[in-house]
Amino acid sequence: MDNWRVRPTSIDKWPTGIDYTMFIDENNDSNLKSIINKINSNEEISNIERYFTITGCVIDKNNFIVAKENITQLKNKYWRDGKFTYSSKVKRVVFHSREIRNKTKAFDPTIIDYDNFLYDLTDFISSTQMYIISSTIDKYTHCIKYITPFHPYNLCLDFILERFVTLILKNKTKKGVIILEARGKKEDKFILEHIKNILNNGTDYVSAEKFQNISGVYFNPKWCKQSNEQMSYSGLEIADLVSYPIHKYIRDEHKDFAFKIFEDKFLGYPSYKGIGLKVFPINQLK
Repeated sequence: MDNWRVRPTSIDKWPTGIDYTMFIDENNDSNLKSIINKINSNEEISNIERYFTITGCVIDKNNFIVAKENITQLKNKYWRDGKFTYSSKVKRVVFHSREIRNKTKAFDPTIIDYDNFLYDLTDFISSTQMYIISSTIDKYTHCIKYITPFHPYNLCLDFILERFVTLILKNKTKKGVIILEARGKKEDKFILEHIKNILNNGTDYVSAEKFQNISGVYFNPKWCKQSNEQMSYSGLEIADLVSYPIHKYIRDEHKDFAFKIFEDKFLGYPSYKGIGLKVFPINQLK
């Protein structure tokens, strides 16, 4: 049995024989407990806590090589050797959406030319060839509509895995793997078990046979421990940069500049709503 099936496992190199990788990031809390408690107490539920989003960035091998080279060049341009001192330890700079937005750590304007960096970062995302598949659960409507609501993380994974396998099956010889950011042993095990269930049994809309084109599920930290944290994982950084603007768009019903940069990369563009961008239960996105 493959090691990744036994326990959450990381991966440092593009696997042999794999055509596509889907890098996955998330935004907000998938837990329903606080939402249910507020519904039962008739408390107001803000949009900040209402939505949970998972985004997958699907990149083929050749485009990943280009993206990795471009992100390395960008880091080297603004930081010496592309590194920064995190908590007294020199590590590879990691593009983290929250730190960039808040101008903290490596992205402090006293450390880099922040405005020019944003310009270059925008160009990097715009030029990266990928398909975006994102799913959001409206936790409030989900809890109101269903007596026993399914776990939001599981639902999101169902939606984006169905679309991922459909995409790679456009050519039956294509194989894909999935890489998520590691969160913790318990959390990663929970996710892995659900994904294995999908691969083994399929979903209501996609058969288990088709899911056999997914050849691995991996959980990587922000930095590669084998390199003493001198290497980061470019694909996960791209997913992080893309996921928040999507989450923000659904939450605020407004397409900001960051969202518009990559809107044409959604699977199914220009008619991507319900395909590359899924919201459940269904709502009418502007």
